[in-house]
Amino acid sequence: CSIRGARMDTPPHEVPAIVQRVANKAAEWAALPAARKQSLLEECLRLLEVHRLEMTHAACTSRGYQIGNKAQGHLVADAVTLSCATNAAWLRGSIEFLRALSRDGKPPSARQIIPRPDGTSRARFSPNLKEWLLRDGCSLELVVRGDLQQGNPLELAPSVSGVLGAGNTEILNDILDPLCRLNSVVVYKSNPVLSVSNRVKEQILAPLIGQGYVAFVYGGADQGRIVAESPAVSRVLLTGSHQTFDKIMWGSQSKHDASAKPLLSKPVHAELGSVNPYIIVPGISRWSVGAIRAQAEAFVAYKLVNNAHVCAAPQVLVTCRRWSQRREFLDAVRQKLADAPPARCFYPGISKQYKAHIDAMGEKAWFCHPRDDEQLVPALQEDLQASGGEAGAVAFGLREEAFCPILYEVTLDCEPETGAFLRAAVDFCHQDCAGNLTCAIVMDDATRAKHQQLLDRTIDAMRFGIIGVNVPPSVANVFPFLTWGAFPGNDPRDIQSGVGYVGNFCCYEGIEKTILVNRFRNAHQFKLATSIRDKARAKKRADRLAAALAHTSLWRLTKLALVEYIGV
Repeated sequence: CSIRGARMDTPPHEVPAIVQRVANKAAEWAALPAARKQSLLEECLRLLEVHRLEMTHAACTSRGYQIGNKAQGHLVADAVTLSCATNAAWLRGSIEFLRALSRDGKPPSARQIIPRPDGTSRARFSPNLKEWLLRDGCSLELVVRGDLQQGNPLELAPSVSGVLGAGNTEILNDILDPLCRLNSVVVYKSNPVLSVSNRVKEQILAPLIGQGYVAFVYGGADQGRIVAESPAVSRVLLTGSHQTFDKIMWGSQSKHDASAKPLLSKPVHAELGSVNPYIIVPGISRWSVGAIRAQAEAFVAYKLVNNAHVCAAPQVLVTCRRWSQRREFLDAVRQKLADAPPARCFYPGISKQYKAHIDAMGEKAWFCHPRDDEQLVPALQEDLQASGGEAGAVAFGLREEAFCPILYEVTLDCEPETGAFLRAAVDFCHQDCAGNLTCAIVMDDATRAKHQQLLDRTIDAMRFGIIGVNVPPSVANVFPFLTWGAFPGNDPRDIQSGVGYVGNFCCYEGIEKTILVNRFRNAHQFKLATSIRDKARAKKRADRLAAALAHTSLWRLTKLALVEYIGV
């Protein structure tokens, strides 16, 4: 499969005309019957299957991976998951959403609504058999505050969404979400890091691009600024860092100056990074050696997905100092970091960020391998001190997202009792960890069964956009009816993890967060690939996952289960 190189930058003087051509199609798209939109996206899904190998090659090329190198099979698996698999899920979810609009004239709804004592409701999605098998029994819920109401995209006025795309994954969510949920045409400004991959995305979205409903613009900050500032663009959707958001919103002004005015008056939806906590809840009984190792592997493998260039990557391990198995668990984490295949960081400027964290760690930094000038070796600092509520005392590692293989452990000095520890852990996360995108909780099945009501009350009070209990929160991005975005209420002068979300294909109003819950051991937990055989298996699993997400047939699910559980 031959991959064409990165597309040349769009000349800045051509960008306004591209935006205007798409804007001229806004009314047509808004009035287009949902069945016709569904047909266009079905053709896009077909093209994803046609171009799956090309998409894989492009995703690997963008990251500097060698697709034929067996030693990099785990990296290729990551690239497939973050391109082909997630895009299959989003295209299929978009098709199902439009099918419901066409059939019923309104969005789909959850199967069960569960009122909560804090005034919220949990919209729970009950799967059919094939979906249940794909989810491995994972419970998926949306939390809605206030009266349960659903909007209707068919009633929205024509609009244009200017999307400033991500540079770490190929996910189509920031294009498909405004097309479907906002009934909006899209101008997509490609991130230069993934310009090779975005050429293939153009081929997959050819039915939409050919009709003028979507257009791609290539380049850097100049092209992005023209798109964002265009009077024809109704809103801006940004994926990036809080520094990028501040540049777009405030320019050279200080956001702390009360007299400063935002440079953009239009709505800006921003999906930004976070210092994501990962809470280990002491069990009511001892964990087995196998459970300790499995949970340590799940944590490390999750951290190293895409070389930790993921906004949901865990950064802070939260433990209980008085948990009798804390040292055993940390030793297992160290061993899994040492066992893990080397990271191959590709994101521009990440070496500087890595060095800043290593410098802040000082002599307390532990490296799983000797330092390497060419590769960023995963590093861990244990027993980082929490601020204890003291102003100005929050450590660098809790204030700054690493976006690379950097880990911290914060241990809380409280009783290893479920209620006491959960209260202390959540208070710490809210108080010290910058951002409010995701939080993971690990709790064994016996402890969860005994303390389910306590856990539910704890989750009610948590201010994170996505919460995963025994599930990596990033899994939410595979289900378009869930949400991906920060907890609501962030201010442009202190944007934290952003504002707005993608997803919510049931169009509920008053969305607060997404909750995922599963067993202590489940198929959604990530695994390390330490041998050539493991890496080949990981690649095969990613390919079969992409196929199953595109078309969830029992045969494709069977093939996925075969590689998941017995490796064939």
